[in-house]
Amino acid sequence: MQPSRSDPPTDFHDADREAMERKIREALETLSQVRVTVMNHEQADESVLEQRVDRLVRGYSDMFALKDRLNVNIPEDVLGYVKEGRNPDEFTSQFIERVASENQFTNGKIAALTNFKQEFEAKLQEFFPEELKERQKDETTQ
Repeated sequence: MQPSRSDPPTDFHDADREAMERKIREALETLSQVRVTVMNHEQADESVLEQRVDRLVRGYSDMFALKDRLNVNIPEDVLGYVKEGRNPDEFTSQFIERVASENQFTNGKIAALTNFKQEFEAKLQEFFPEELKERQKDETTQ
């Protein structure tokens, strides 16, 4: 069961991660507010814009301070997706599909080898029954 957003963090790493996620959400919200302020810019909005930009800079500063306390490994491929402006969930979906396909291929190989082993043992029994009996005796004495 995955913890909900309201569950308390289990250790300080979770607390740091939660703090970073909160700061990112706040920065996105502030960026949205800055965008609206700029789009509807009037002379009276200048102080509001300045406050929002200051809040954004403080948020970035807080994130920069938190970054060293986080131990998060993000695959280069995921970063590439983000840099290209693509959704990282796309990468996850494609990765899962690729792993499922490789798993199916591997299971096919295992089934083929199992079948080959059974056929091989049957043929050995058919053509070399005495040698197999000797081998089985040797294996039980060891």
